[in-house]
Amino acid sequence: MRLQRLIPMIMLASIVMLGTACKTFVVKDVNYSHQLESVLTPDANGDIHDVRHGLTFNIAPFQQQEFGEDDSTRIQEIRLIRDAKGYYFITANQFKHVYVMKPGSGTLKMEKKIKISEDRLEAPALNFRNNTVQLVKTETNEIFVLTEDGIQENKTKEEKS
Repeated sequence: MRLQRLIPMIMLASIVMLGTACKTFVVKDVNYSHQLESVLTPDANGDIHDVRHGLTFNIAPFQQQEFGEDDSTRIQEIRLIRDAKGYYFITANQFKHVYVMKPGSGTLKMEKKIKISEDRLEAPALNFRNNTVQLVKTETNEIFVLTEDGIQENKTKEEKS
């Protein structure tokens, strides 16, 4: 008789404990930003490996976007940085654009293709300053403040000081 009373109580306690164990665990206010840009050299297959941040992808889609299918231009180095929201900003020498990529499950999806110049970039550099991603066009000292929506403002290094 006593066992019959304990079984429902044990089952109820088990259900309560399982229910609390299955609750969602969420960490808020995560900052995904990389403080320093990664400058990566693709291998013979066009793959880049960012060991510091655990990222690997092929640059062929970027090459096709910038130079077209028939162009034989090879990307020597790719530059990338990540903002606080988790978007990757990617560019390279000879690009006209910065690509804003949103990470997904095994994917990088283009959110925005930001045109920086009619001329190809000679030596772009990406910075993360004041919680924003900056592209420095070193040949002209122009600084482009970038968001996932595009260019926020445009200043030269002298104007920033």
